[in-house]
Amino acid sequence: MLFLSVDFGTSAVKMSLIDENLETRCWSKADYHYLILPGEKNELREADLMNAFFAAAAKLDGSLLRQVEMICYDTFSPSPVFLDKEGNLVYPNIITHLDRRSREQSRYIDEKFGKERYMNISGIYPFPGGCSAMTLIWFKQNMPEILDKTYAIGHLPTYIHKKLTGKWMVDFVNASMLGMYETTTQGSWSDELIQDFGLKREQFGEIYNPGVVHGTLVKEVAERLGVREGIPVCVGTNDVAAAQMGAGNKTSGSIINTTGSSEMVSILTDKPQVDPQYYLRNAALPGLWQIYVTTCGGFGIDWFHEQFCRELTKEEIYELEEKAIDEYLAKGELEVTFDPYLTGDRQSLEKRTGAWHGLTLAATREEMLTAYLIGIQEVMVGAIRKAASLTEIKGTVKISGGMATEAYMRLKKKFYGNLSFEVVDDCPILGNVELAKYYM
Repeated sequence: MLFLSVDFGTSAVKMSLIDENLETRCWSKADYHYLILPGEKNELREADLMNAFFAAAAKLDGSLLRQVEMICYDTFSPSPVFLDKEGNLVYPNIITHLDRRSREQSRYIDEKFGKERYMNISGIYPFPGGCSAMTLIWFKQNMPEILDKTYAIGHLPTYIHKKLTGKWMVDFVNASMLGMYETTTQGSWSDELIQDFGLKREQFGEIYNPGVVHGTLVKEVAERLGVREGIPVCVGTNDVAAAQMGAGNKTSGSIINTTGSSEMVSILTDKPQVDPQYYLRNAALPGLWQIYVTTCGGFGIDWFHEQFCRELTKEEIYELEEKAIDEYLAKGELEVTFDPYLTGDRQSLEKRTGAWHGLTLAATREEMLTAYLIGIQEVMVGAIRKAASLTEIKGTVKISGGMATEAYMRLKKKFYGNLSFEVVDDCPILGNVELAKYYM
């Protein structure tokens, strides 16, 4: 059996043709870029997303595409979308997890509902970028005409699935990430939250488990992809939830650390305990939750390259990173430190920013880069320590993503204590297939 597995990631669409033995037959990638707009808005054009989707498909082996028997996918999230009855975007763009327009709405939730009360239902404090509740309230307060025209509220998987199959759904993981769901009990949409914030229950759709077949591929999309019309399409989900499955993590205490454009750690738990220092969200499998934190990763390296190392090629910046890490490990100390908030902090109601400390005329760009990388580790390890107080942590951290170089792994080992590492590739892509097979 041949699967077409698609990962709508933070900065690109990745596609692979995977057989039933989880062997990759061929793969492709197509990039897209976000819109950065005034008011801390960060959005993705629908055309850019879909053009990259079809461009990636065009790079795959056509003869293999015609043999595909099932489609599965994941997406980045939060990624709020507002859709009409036909599945078209009412608001013209997809809002990304980097969007921070809703800071004031976080305060509104705290004042109207109470952040502790909200967290005990939804699993998190009402942080902008952490879930979509604040974005929904922003639209209600600032662009109510969008909600008036909206038939269905969801995240990117709801939009993608409607385009692929013509069917509505919200997946189990993204339901909890919308911020209007009873995450701590894995119940359903919270009538209490929806009613208190003046939203409409009928705009929140039926919830499905990731990986279950829900509809078949429509003709017009099949023709553009180069696959057969009518093949089954599985319910998609969040990329990190899929990555846990792709890493083989299906039990409490399992950890995945993804090191791509953003750096994230997700620890599975069967104890839904809330804490302001992490997000509690559903895992892909019912009965499990994720303890989750994220911060800036590869985006920060790209920024550092552009601002401080323009004379270097991309290959040379990786060489600089390796040199910087090895110099630090040999010395064993570093006077320069960094606050890892280049893209803000989704665990704070206040606007936080990145900053170096301890700079002198003797400081080098290698030390500045190393301090940035160390700041990332402190965020990741802090979440693991929190999780260890709730559940027995497995001894191996699965590592996935483009930043997982040998040098970066050496740096991680200094901070992760007795935990060992296993680098696993293409976790979201493989996880989509694992979820599909789980329900076959």
